[in-house]
Amino acid sequence: MTNRQQMQEIPGALRMTLEKARAEYGAMVRKVRWGDAPVLICGAGDYGALSQAAIYPFGIFPGWPVVAQPVEVFQTYALMLLKQRSVLIIIAAAGESPEAQELAQTAKQRGCIVVVLTNTPDSPLAKLADHVLLIHAEGDSDSPAVTVCLHAALNLLAFEAARALKRPESHWGQVSEEFDQLPDKIEWLFTQLPSVVRSFAVEVARLPGLRIVGGGFYHYPALQAARRTRFLASPQVGSVEASEFLEAHVHFARREDAVLFLSGSHSKLRKLLHRCAEQAHANGARVLSLTDGNDRALVEGSDLGILLPPLLEAPASTLALFLLEWLAWEVFRAGKS
Repeated sequence: MTNRQQMQEIPGALRMTLEKARAEYGAMVRKVRWGDAPVLICGAGDYGALSQAAIYPFGIFPGWPVVAQPVEVFQTYALMLLKQRSVLIIIAAAGESPEAQELAQTAKQRGCIVVVLTNTPDSPLAKLADHVLLIHAEGDSDSPAVTVCLHAALNLLAFEAARALKRPESHWGQVSEEFDQLPDKIEWLFTQLPSVVRSFAVEVARLPGLRIVGGGFYHYPALQAARRTRFLASPQVGSVEASEFLEAHVHFARREDAVLFLSGSHSKLRKLLHRCAEQAHANGARVLSLTDGNDRALVEGSDLGILLPPLLEAPASTLALFLLEWLAWEVFRAGKS
């Protein structure tokens, strides 16, 4: 399967995932006794970082405290948190991780409720779970379609938990509509922006190095984009969390350096991103951006950018993740040309 075909599969996989999740995730949330303890969320293998991204949607939507760590880290340092009726969510594409299976077994022995978010319902890990939440994307654990669908599903799970257990809030209708619109928005990007993405990729491929900066909901897209681009095209790509960049990295962003900032007009950290970009530009670094057209301060302060449709923070971060997965493949192609 070509890279383009992999990207083209994403809207359909995401559409099916979101349609099925509407009923399944809310029903599961109502069945589980969540209690007052933190929700424990662990990612297996490539999805250790995605588990840590759960802090944002679970904090914003249901308002629950979260302990989020890669499976291996949790097993080493946090097994004492597995108590009677604790809720453990394991994210594991393919579901074959021996470490995740071991953690699920330990959790079950201690009386925990185990929820598995996966694309393989018949895996050994899924068979250990009390509840299996499916994404409908085929492929191995490193597939872009699996990555995008897992990210959207994790955000949607937190939102559905809030809708099931909390009083409605005025903006929830918009959040729900924008999750539903995500597949169409991705199709729009793929049909309307190919020349923009290819041109941007050519510029990135020429850079001696690149830092990708994102905060809040955009932190995981930054991490994943750097990981994917390093693997495919360039070892000189890294990711930095926004507040860490301003405190420790901005002074090293000087001439010949390039920094890609991820944000959006609804990002709660956009002012922090603006300060980061302003300081990087003042130091002489080349400022790149991925945001929406309503984020004027970042757009106007960028040397080069890609504009996405304006969405609320949770769905917008998934849209940014898709664009960055696509961009990484285009950087790889540009480097081979």
